[in-house]
Amino acid sequence: MNKFLGSLVFSLSTVLGITLAQQPCLAGGAFQLSPAVVKFSPSGGGATQSFIITSTGDEPVAIQMDVVTRAMTLDGSEVNQDSSDDFIIYPPQIIVPPGTQQAVRVTWIGEPNPSKELAYRLVAEQLPVNLSQIVSVDEETGATVNITVTLRYLSSVYITPPNTSAKVVVESAAHEKSDNGQDSLVVVLDNQGTAHRLLDGVGLRVSSSNGESVTLEQEQLKGLLGENMLAETKRRFVLPWPKELPVGPVTATFTTN
Repeated sequence: MNKFLGSLVFSLSTVLGITLAQQPCLAGGAFQLSPAVVKFSPSGGGATQSFIITSTGDEPVAIQMDVVTRAMTLDGSEVNQDSSDDFIIYPPQIIVPPGTQQAVRVTWIGEPNPSKELAYRLVAEQLPVNLSQIVSVDEETGATVNITVTLRYLSSVYITPPNTSAKVVVESAAHEKSDNGQDSLVVVLDNQGTAHRLLDGVGLRVSSSNGESVTLEQEQLKGLLGENMLAETKRRFVLPWPKELPVGPVTATFTTN
């Protein structure tokens, strides 16, 4: 489990290795995980938090719980590694009957005094027990294909010591030609703080070398707005070149509201 590309991932495996062109409908066992974001204290009562598994299908669902680290590359890809030694999960595996809920208690047992906020993912993954089997026939080969549908839910977990805060600054801004020849503004942001920050309510003022400047509107910041900057992490964003500015060297100022 090296990367997680979203809060919900459908894993489809076929007995014969044949991929169907049509996405199957989910039936049988299904579930939801809540809450989506939880902050833990590194010590004390806040070091234990509870999560709820809700069975939403018409069959019992078997779930395994794990915790992985959460790091982010410059382009925003998420990298995960096992971190089970830093947490106690009880129970780590459960079977939830349809229409019911089960609480899972998670306790942080790692560093009691971290110097910054630590980011993790709680992973609730459906086990291959009593899962719905979708059977179809491949039109070209006539082969029968069995598809097992499983769900994986992710929650964001932060180990947040006292007195942490985010500090996002613009490290660099530059012109770049995209692969299709379009002019792009490449901005590298650096969260020099000790806590994560969602890039909501932000502004970016860009100035050219001849003194012209423009404040990018929300529409021009698509791909940046709403993104997460983890503590002590850099992110690179590629935006359309502001048509109000001549192509060339620029500087940028990152502001938050």
